[in-house]
Amino acid sequence: MKKLLPLIAFLIGYACFGQFNELAPWMQDFNNRSSISEIKFDDIVDAFNSYWETRDPHVKGSGFKPFKRWEAFWQNFVDEDGYLPTSAEIWAGWEEKQAMANTRNPLADESNWVSLGPTDFANRDFSTANIGRVNVVIKDPGNANTLYAGAPSGGIWKSTDAGQTWTPLSDELPQIGVSGIAIDKNDSNIIYIATGDDANSDSYAVGVFKSTDGGSSWSQTGLNPSNSPSDMNDIYIDPNDSNKLWVATNNGVYRTTDAGTTWTNTLAGINVKDIKIKPGDINTIYAVSSSSFYKSSNGGVSFFPTGSGLPASSGRLVIDVTPANPSVVYAISATTSWGYGGLYKSTDSGVTFTESANNVNIFESTQAWYDLALAVSDTNEEEVYVGVLNIWKSLNGGDTFSQVNSWFQHTASFTHADIHFLRFYDNELYAGTDGGFYKSSNGGVTFTDLTEGMEISQFYRIDVSEQTSSKIAGGTQDNGGFGYSSGWNNYHGGDGMEGVIDPNNDNLYYGFMQFGQNLFVSSDSGQSGSQAYGGPSGGNWITPLAINNESEVYAGYTSLYRFTGSGFQQVSASLGGSIDVLEIDPINPDFVYAAVNNRLYRSTDRGVNFTQIQNFNNFITAIEVNNNNSNVVYVVLRGLNGDVLRSNDSGTNFSDISGSLPSIAKLTLKHRPDDPLNTLYMGTSVGIYRYDDNLNDWEVFENNLPNSPVRDLAINVVDEVIVAGTYGRGIWISPLQSTQLASDDVKLVSINNPVSNNFACGDITPQIQVKNNGQNIINQIDVTYNIDGGADNNFTWNGSLNSEQTAFIDLPTITLDKGEHDLDVSVTIANDTFTTNNDGSKSFFVNDTGVAQLVNTFETPEEELITYNDGSTGILFERGVPNGAALNTAVSGTQVYGTNLDNNYPNNTKAYLFSQCYNLSNIVGPVLKFHMAFEIEFDWDLAYVEYTTNGGQSWSLLGTANDPNWYNSSRFAGDGIANDCYNCVGGQWTGTNTTMTEYSYDLSPISTEAEVIFRIVFHSDQAIVEEGIIVDDFYVDGTLSTEEFSLGQIGVFPNPSSGIFNLRTSNIGSYDYTVTDITGKVVLRNNNVQQQDHQLDMNGFASGMYFLNLVSDGRVLTKKLIIK
Repeated sequence: MKKLLPLIAFLIGYACFGQFNELAPWMQDFNNRSSISEIKFDDIVDAFNSYWETRDPHVKGSGFKPFKRWEAFWQNFVDEDGYLPTSAEIWAGWEEKQAMANTRNPLADESNWVSLGPTDFANRDFSTANIGRVNVVIKDPGNANTLYAGAPSGGIWKSTDAGQTWTPLSDELPQIGVSGIAIDKNDSNIIYIATGDDANSDSYAVGVFKSTDGGSSWSQTGLNPSNSPSDMNDIYIDPNDSNKLWVATNNGVYRTTDAGTTWTNTLAGINVKDIKIKPGDINTIYAVSSSSFYKSSNGGVSFFPTGSGLPASSGRLVIDVTPANPSVVYAISATTSWGYGGLYKSTDSGVTFTESANNVNIFESTQAWYDLALAVSDTNEEEVYVGVLNIWKSLNGGDTFSQVNSWFQHTASFTHADIHFLRFYDNELYAGTDGGFYKSSNGGVTFTDLTEGMEISQFYRIDVSEQTSSKIAGGTQDNGGFGYSSGWNNYHGGDGMEGVIDPNNDNLYYGFMQFGQNLFVSSDSGQSGSQAYGGPSGGNWITPLAINNESEVYAGYTSLYRFTGSGFQQVSASLGGSIDVLEIDPINPDFVYAAVNNRLYRSTDRGVNFTQIQNFNNFITAIEVNNNNSNVVYVVLRGLNGDVLRSNDSGTNFSDISGSLPSIAKLTLKHRPDDPLNTLYMGTSVGIYRYDDNLNDWEVFENNLPNSPVRDLAINVVDEVIVAGTYGRGIWISPLQSTQLASDDVKLVSINNPVSNNFACGDITPQIQVKNNGQNIINQIDVTYNIDGGADNNFTWNGSLNSEQTAFIDLPTITLDKGEHDLDVSVTIANDTFTTNNDGSKSFFVNDTGVAQLVNTFETPEEELITYNDGSTGILFERGVPNGAALNTAVSGTQVYGTNLDNNYPNNTKAYLFSQCYNLSNIVGPVLKFHMAFEIEFDWDLAYVEYTTNGGQSWSLLGTANDPNWYNSSRFAGDGIANDCYNCVGGQWTGTNTTMTEYSYDLSPISTEAEVIFRIVFHSDQAIVEEGIIVDDFYVDGTLSTEEFSLGQIGVFPNPSSGIFNLRTSNIGSYDYTVTDITGKVVLRNNNVQQQDHQLDMNGFASGMYFLNLVSDGRVLTKKLIIK
């Protein structure tokens, strides 16, 4: 165990637990104790759990979630005795890191980190999520276009164009949160920030920092890590004397008269949550604690209690003033249970207050200890705004209120929920929330989101595709799950937690919300939302989620569970507590490791049975299995001095490889695959470190990376990059450190054809990409492949492949039946060093060819279509006889396709019915036609049609509700019309029409496309089910030539036949013909037929449906042939 460097002198009574908001109800007992220094982290957690034993944590705005976010982060810092570090101890670790960096070779760090966002996302206008929390917004008093914003762990940001673009100013400072900003009116280059996160302690306070160059650089003031209170918020500069400042802290109001060199404390021992300066009178300053109002008449030299008429007891007070009437002070009170306690107004500069007449619960919650904001218009003293869960407005001094914003639907008045900051600048209202900040220029009628461009997302966990670094999944604090696929989308809500990407199908994203309550599954890289599947109980706030190399998804609750595609199945017995960390061996998926507190478990049978193999001296924060050797396992322990350990015998024995790591929290660990040096990358509370077998120690790996906590890392060896998920500065990406190549190694880079989950309209010619991952030239590569786990096929590539070069290898063409298939490929060479990079697989579909005018009646097995469900092994669409109470009619014959033919459809389902492949370029006047009847929950569940022209790589909505004989709804998700239609896409069927009705769509806009597939999409939400939809007689109408044969020119008889068909023609001259089966494969061909009577001999062909395609003088005819 390493020892801390000598600590900065530091002693305030509540420092050891100052990282959490002292106003929280479960903290009240601690605030009254005389011996605060004896409080352990678990004491706070136990008090929280005890408080919530008799309360409902699921109520919106209850205050439950803010604490769980705090607990999940700060538990990584707890030492082996159970105590949290002080701010000074954390800062000392940062200084230790700096001192070490000055002794290292800077050329050893080859990283080059660049920001990847999110700073915006595609479905922003339909989502209630946003980029991240904003604590404070300040407008430059000398420049109305310059704004500054402070984030809880993302630092201070600056905009010089009124919020259109943003620049970070504090990336070189460690783990900086900002809760207060002050700009010198006399010199805008002088900026002060009050550090830390006043609302929820997502970061720690280390005093007041100062910049004299507009934020390009920062220096400590006299209020610094050696003497700073653990929490601070508002900070102000005297507009007439730039040397004078005041800052509110949880240990009084600090005042400086020498521009921050020295500070004096007034109201010592008082937790001051808000201060305001009387407009036009710099000597009059107001301050409030949780329940008392104070006033200074001498510029903050001293304060005295006043405020007659205010409640005798409050849980929290917040105040505001207005230049519209400098004598007016408003105070909003939260009760001791943190509900609405009244709005009070003073017209005599805070001497007396009168309560307003309002009796509406404008808080709508009991978490005012976490977020509570108040603003008075700067032009109208009667115009008052209050924010907790939402923003409420009064035009009569608070006697009556109306809600102005909306957090649950994306209307023009949308803001994210949980309001931390409200303030007027130049008659415009600014609001800081848990999801960004907003501006209203019309009294709250509409709000403009100004967060775009700020990269302040607080990521819990991330993952990157094994095939490409352009696909990333991750979960963010209070803003849901984000998916990246050459652009960002928000694909689920809540607190987004662990996100994983299927290693064999990187369109398939899985994302947890808090406690593993729901697993969200997206089949298109998060681009069009997700399906939700309820999880078991017993999960942590961050419930671990893992996927093995065979695409099996596992989750750690009190037991290990496996996701079956439609729900969770218990795998193991209880491990005696919620699983904190879950790791699956990347080589052998039978080996699974789990951590519960300080206990390490191992399973050798895919989690059915676990054995405890270690009991460490502190909790486990990370487990990593070596990608090249299953025997090598790494474990990271929590605390500033937490160890990094390595085992060479699958966890039986461990050795310490912590080396000279500074005293900082170690949050995550990743091993680089295919690396002879076994490089490790460590994410910490202040950056990233690298370790390899040559170094045998740790070096920084963080060029251009902000000094933000890195909570997760992911590596993509195809692109040779590493991705970092930070807690406050979003996602970052860097090239990997260069490493030594093995002597001989071949790598399967990708399977390029077929494409995952795409459609082939005919035969498949597989293509793979390989790379020489070694030093020596490769002259021969042996390829083994199979379809659907069948017999292996062998192929040998010969050539010359130089070191680090790639080659494309085409395998022999394969003919397959219609349906879903799997291709498995393995490559190898002589003396191959790494076998872990040799294998790959792809799932794909093979489709058959559709013929114009040929109606799919669904009466025979040959007319079956391909069906699929998002994220589920079950299939919703089925062919058969409809037997529903409302949906029970076929058009042709007795059979249809339907969503459960004799019962209601399930909740949370997105199902697809795919057509055949159509060559529209050979069809004149193509029109899609089908019959459908439906009973769907109106405006909640829906059906629509999409099409693809590229085998399913992308899909587009077919048509709109304005098209004739098509959709009955044009609603969009989040269109503000009503609080529903969350799955609506802008054109769909919803509601009820139980009569079989023919729908048609003119395909002229895509009539030049040669491979078109349609799909009917059915999407249900999480509640209320009905019978769904049934479909019959699906086809593309049109003709196969520009000139038709006249009636009677061609006849075929008998049809159906046992094998002999007679073909009779009249006045058409010679002709060619082919006969194809239902897959489009030509089974019979004849050219230049001269006879008017011709016999087609198909004896010996399997019974079923075939198609005769006859061509003569540019005219084409297709007829269906049936062999009995």
